[in-house]
Amino acid sequence: MMSHRTRSGALIAVGMVALFLASQLRADTISVPADMPVSQEELQLEINIKLQRVQQFLAQQGLAGVLITRVENVSWITGGLADNHIVITSEVGAASLLIMRDGSRYMVGEEGELARMSREDLRGLGYEVRSYKWYQDKTTPDRKLEIIHQLAHSQPIGTDVSYADLKQVADLVAPLRYQLTESEIKKYRWVGHVASEAVIAVCRKIQPGMSERQIEALASQELMQRGLRPTVLLMGVDHRVMDFYHHTPSDLRLRRYAIVNVCARRWGLVVSVARFVHFGALEPELIRKQKAAMNISALFEANSKPGVTAGQMMERAEKWYADAGFPGDWQEHHQGGAIGYAEREWLAVPGSSEMIHDHQAFAWNPIIHGTLSFDTILVEGDHLENLTRTTDWPTKPVEIDGVQYWMPEILIRSGEEGTR
Repeated sequence: MMSHRTRSGALIAVGMVALFLASQLRADTISVPADMPVSQEELQLEINIKLQRVQQFLAQQGLAGVLITRVENVSWITGGLADNHIVITSEVGAASLLIMRDGSRYMVGEEGELARMSREDLRGLGYEVRSYKWYQDKTTPDRKLEIIHQLAHSQPIGTDVSYADLKQVADLVAPLRYQLTESEIKKYRWVGHVASEAVIAVCRKIQPGMSERQIEALASQELMQRGLRPTVLLMGVDHRVMDFYHHTPSDLRLRRYAIVNVCARRWGLVVSVARFVHFGALEPELIRKQKAAMNISALFEANSKPGVTAGQMMERAEKWYADAGFPGDWQEHHQGGAIGYAEREWLAVPGSSEMIHDHQAFAWNPIIHGTLSFDTILVEGDHLENLTRTTDWPTKPVEIDGVQYWMPEILIRSGEEGTR
């Protein structure tokens, strides 16, 4: 165990490095995208905070540096400025960032990737280029690994993807992302609002006769033309809404009932939102299920308090489902959990010690066959902010302990449309 004197010395060293990083960032010019809802000063502060977290992590782990390659971590550490995502089916990026305990920072990758990133994404962030030919990390000796070891002077380096003899630390790095800074929250509000508006546009445009695949294409268009990249697209209609939980789009055509369920990303931040549309009046059983899902969702939100564990949430959820008349349904599908730079930073499971933190985002998704109440929320001390709630969608308040939680209802469209 580290002594008090050693620990104090380490913290002083971390503080000195943090000051060095801050002064270096102030000296450079960070280019803030025109639609990013933060100032240059706010973005610089965000990046400084994150670099300090990494420095503290390296000191605690006894590492000389950490190699960051996963898309979510590259986005996170650069304040959403950098995008190393090439293959959309993979979360492993095409270039890496190497952050050293002495305060130095490098981008490591093949020449073609770094040419773009250095000129566009990482300009002003103080990263030095260390490049190699596109084939040199695929042959022996591995040029990328040689560069890393040379920069580290053979000291231990962590990595967020398994790579050669570097120490795998992905699970240890992830918690650094959980508590959002003030500028991240500003960006998250934008992403939540825009994603919801895209989903609402889909729900108001779809017509009976459209296939799930056509609805998926429409959802992709509505998200992408707003500057969001979809990462999950689940579109279900009619019996598939009732029969399944994850509706990977098929050729089934809409008659009366549809769900539009998406995850969308911008600046690395991911929101989840789902909405339902029904053509014509709702059946009594569907109304009963919808009410239960809304009540359980409100209870999830009301109990999302700093210090509460995921295991405690699941213990309570078992009772909530039973009280709603659907005992055991909580076991049929996961109930969601923390969200942020991943669709789920962690899932709530029975017995889990994962803890809810202040300034952390969540996407709980209590599901009862055919209904789901689903938004992305932010825990802020003793109160919540619904990042995906909008004023142009039917909602209903559910009151818990004197507080109203506004739940999205099923959008009912003209029954005549459903008979076409």
